Amino acid sequence: MRKFAVFLLMLLSLPGLSACGNANRSDLPVTEIDTPESKTEQEESPLPTDSDNNNIEVTSEMTTIQVIINGQEFEAELNDNEAARQFMEMLPMQLDMEDLHNNEKYFYFSDVFDTADEELKEIHAGDLLIYDSKCLVLFYENCETTYQYTTLGKISDTAGLKEALGTGTATISFQTENITDTAQTSASDISFNFDTKTVTLNSGYEMPIYGIGTYSLLNEECVNSVQTALENGVRLIDTAYMYHNEESVGEAVRNSGIPREEIFVITKLYPDQFANAEAAIDEALEKLDMEYVDLMLLHHPGSNDVDAYHAMETAVSEGKIRSIGLSNWYIEELEEFLPQVTITPALIQNEIHPYYQENDVIPYIQSLGIVVQGWYPLGGRGHTAELLGNEVISGIAASHGKSSAQVILRWNLQKGVVVIPGSSNPDHIKENTEIFDFELTEEEMDLINALDRNEKHDWY
Repeated sequence: MRKFAVFLLMLLSLPGLSACGNANRSDLPVTEIDTPESKTEQEESPLPTDSDNNNIEVTSEMTTIQVIINGQEFEAELNDNEAARQFMEMLPMQLDMEDLHNNEKYFYFSDVFDTADEELKEIHAGDLLIYDSKCLVLFYENCETTYQYTTLGKISDTAGLKEALGTGTATISFQTENITDTAQTSASDISFNFDTKTVTLNSGYEMPIYGIGTYSLLNEECVNSVQTALENGVRLIDTAYMYHNEESVGEAVRNSGIPREEIFVITKLYPDQFANAEAAIDEALEKLDMEYVDLMLLHHPGSNDVDAYHAMETAVSEGKIRSIGLSNWYIEELEEFLPQVTITPALIQNEIHPYYQENDVIPYIQSLGIVVQGWYPLGGRGHTAELLGNEVISGIAASHGKSSAQVILRWNLQKGVVVIPGSSNPDHIKENTEIFDFELTEEEMDLINALDRNEKHDWY
């Protein structure tokens, strides 16, 4: 998730570095990019060669791969050459590919490919090439060139490729087609990793499965609460335009000393912003004082919500937003909304707690490969004390040596629901993070599931 803005700015400030220009392409520095999202097997061992894989057989079944960009899937046909075989051996992998001169994305590997360079003269959108033995290049514009490349292959149908790649860094997954079913399962695999305490969104980005909600936290109280959460290992922060605290959240993130790319920030557009969503997105970035938002949601359905979502889709291509989603959308609303948008929501955030469990909605959303996040996990204002005092929950908590709040948060996680409890109490903030050293039994899960009253505590 790191963005090498300074390096990219240096590149863009040098004239004629585009492969479609007349400058010497060898002037481009060989830079090895090492980010959490781009860690692949080739970083741990040299690229495979014929000497390492004497029995590699390339068949027609292995010449097609899948290229997944922001949830959009493209097919690429690979050539029958040694570099392409090496590339195939590395799959599946996910790379953060930087943009160069608005016509290509590139990524430098640590090790070299066995290349056979040739002067192509003409490059076409969709061409997948190796430059300088280490640099993977994907073009999304046609152009002429005097540089030499080894051709790996080509994306078969480039319709929508440029829009999917956008203008900034693009997270791109490469997968073999002969494991299509596995790849599709992986693309929709939103199961929680309790070791890393993360989930992989369908946009390709990892998100923590627990965090802090900032509703009703303002000014210094908000700054202090977020800072306390960050000091206790929290890396997921939820805010919104309507919370009137985006500036405070941004201040806490900057003051934390934690690299921005290690913190996942969610904010939301309110319906009164939908008519001018493009300006609202820029306003959120300005208030947060951030180059990008990790996840932006529409706060709840309203007039122009489809148009607002389309504006967020555009912002994804521009690098302003990394993932997009919805809040307070249920089955009926989703069935009407989803056919009208291009990018599948990465996450849907709804009210979820033991008295309002959404046991029909959660599986429906998850079946679409969309992560579910719950607000008011502890019942919400005016209802928390009653919920925490519930005899069933209190009894389960006592058996584990935990608090009722910790049991409820753990119940959510085991249902596949991301939790963002809000608090300004430092002790409670810390307590809300201590939910990974115990596990509820199936019987205990069933006991809490039986508490559902369909009792909503807010109007959304």
